[in-house]
Amino acid sequence: ITLHVDQLHGINSHHIAEAAFKSVARALREAVEVDPRKSQDIPSTKGAL
Repeated sequence: ITLHVDQLHGINSHHIAEAAFKSVARALREAVEVDPRKSQDIPSTKGAL
């Protein structure tokens, strides 16, 4: 996986890195989280392509 992070604001490198990691973690969590509306279905792309 290649990740590009653009620093739009900030000076403190610690806070910049912290914000970048937190945003990536939130995006990954949202991407892999099971949708409660489809909890009965088996996660599959079969028939979707």
